Amino acid sequence: MKLKSSNKNIFVFLIGLSVLAILLLMLKKVYTKTDKYPQTPAFEQKTSLDFIQLTVKEKNYKKLKRKRDKALTAGILETNENDYVPATITFNGKDYKAEIRLKGDWTDHLKDDKWSFRVKLKNDQTILGMRKFSIHNPKTRLFINEWLLHKAIKKEDLIGLRYHFIEGSIHIKKENSSQYISKNVGVYALEETFDKRTIESNKRKESIILKFSEDYWWQEVKKSIEVGSTKGMSWNKFMDQQLDINNNLRVMTFSEDKVLADSTMLNYFKLSKNLIEDLRKGNLTIDKVFDVKELALQNAILNLFGAAHGNYIINVRFYYNPITSMLEPITFDGNAGVKLKKYQHFLFANQQKDSVYLKALANALYKVSKPTFLNSLIEENKEEISFYSEIIKKEFKVKGIAVQNLKYNQNILKKELERLIIKFNIKNIPIEKDSNLAVKKIIKPKLTSWINNGSQLLKTAVKRNNEDVYTITRKSNSKPAYSVIANNNTAYGETYKASILVKKGDLSPYFGLRVQGQFPNRVDAIFNLNNGVLKEVKSFGDFNREQATIKALGNGWYKCEVSVKVKSNNVSIILGPTSGEKKVNNWEGITNTINNVNIIPSSLTLQKMMK
Repeated sequence: MKLKSSNKNIFVFLIGLSVLAILLLMLKKVYTKTDKYPQTPAFEQKTSLDFIQLTVKEKNYKKLKRKRDKALTAGILETNENDYVPATITFNGKDYKAEIRLKGDWTDHLKDDKWSFRVKLKNDQTILGMRKFSIHNPKTRLFINEWLLHKAIKKEDLIGLRYHFIEGSIHIKKENSSQYISKNVGVYALEETFDKRTIESNKRKESIILKFSEDYWWQEVKKSIEVGSTKGMSWNKFMDQQLDINNNLRVMTFSEDKVLADSTMLNYFKLSKNLIEDLRKGNLTIDKVFDVKELALQNAILNLFGAAHGNYIINVRFYYNPITSMLEPITFDGNAGVKLKKYQHFLFANQQKDSVYLKALANALYKVSKPTFLNSLIEENKEEISFYSEIIKKEFKVKGIAVQNLKYNQNILKKELERLIIKFNIKNIPIEKDSNLAVKKIIKPKLTSWINNGSQLLKTAVKRNNEDVYTITRKSNSKPAYSVIANNNTAYGETYKASILVKKGDLSPYFGLRVQGQFPNRVDAIFNLNNGVLKEVKSFGDFNREQATIKALGNGWYKCEVSVKVKSNNVSIILGPTSGEKKVNNWEGITNTINNVNIIPSSLTLQKMMK
């Protein structure tokens, strides 16, 4: 049948109209999709660092802000995949489509305008070789010390993360307007996250990365914040009393969906999960699960940097090496630069069973504790250290590398090395003695070495025999409180006596004194300064032959002494006010009242008792 001319024109017109409608819909879809990623406005950079800019639409910024406000109320940030919003990432002038969300478990990542973000670039694009990374306030990882930690790890061919410092700005594209709200947020730390590129950059064969699920941990933290506060307890003390965290976190892998869909990767996951589960249950020793040389060296370096935070179960990451069928540690979230209180072992290390690992650790400690290890690391990176330190100092008013803390930590490494040499009768590693301490029978710790935990030490206007008198006071009765003088060298198996001059304060007549090696080895004593009576003395662990005395010196002053046979090459002296209801084994714990005592710090001595 032939169409009439007029009908034919109408038919052609309708077809043309349909095509136009389809084109308009396609254009609208493209425009809408593109519009999710707003253009980055012109903005002036203030430093010579690499420059990252995050641009989001106002509605997406509001979604991020609601999440932040909720976290500030709860005390922690809980995240999931639905938290991501579209963003344009501009790095050194080049635009990238991305998804971003808030990042960081604690709310220190969400202060002021410098929020921490997790970034995922679209279309398999990368920045500095990374498709996934985080940016956070350098303060949350103790500034440049974390950067140097990763330098040390990479230098030893251990698995670490790419870590940089950059300048950041945030732009909010206002709705139905061409206007932006722009904020320069200063220096950010940029940290790689975990995917196949992490493995590639560390020159390892493609495989899987294990971690422990944090869900249970943070659920309990959240409950503990809520419940613990009603009991006058901090969240962590409440959790410590209630939970066995290590055995309640499931083993999982990054990129789990991709791993489960790949038969090779799934097999790697099953093998490596079984290894770590058997280690956790005590069925295997560390040397059957890990490359012990790598694990030992990483543990030594973590302790050098005081990065015990990286050894917490929710922060450990493990790479499964399919060539060796062993796990290798990945360094992450160390909080480097802290002065250690004591040596921090790998969380699954067993002092009785893991002799192979502990002997490897002795060799690692010998290497890392040498002054040349730290000095060469700083020398090799001195130009970047100087460059980053100057820029960070302008914003945060902090110094660069915490060198003195790292040198202090090296001494702790040496003491742990000496313990391992004696424990395993290691012949090929020499014990490096401190010649000054070796000839002393009496140790008189300096006041600068005292560390106050939950206590306050204040100098008074009073003197006794020209010696300064201090008052040591608990800051709170709801938390443990004490002062510790750590790392005093001792001879293994010898008897030592600690003594100090004390006078009761105006809030309490009780005083606690402890000499402690590796927990639980210690001796504790409580003295009543009201009447000069020893309340109780008791030893624990391998320490024995304990004695304690209290001697009146006049005008309310007493000499308090405790002696014990030590099974350790170094001890800590722990002291502070306590109360009459406390038992000797936890005199430093929570008390019914605030307490204080007067002491003369210069009178504190640790003396080896001659036979």
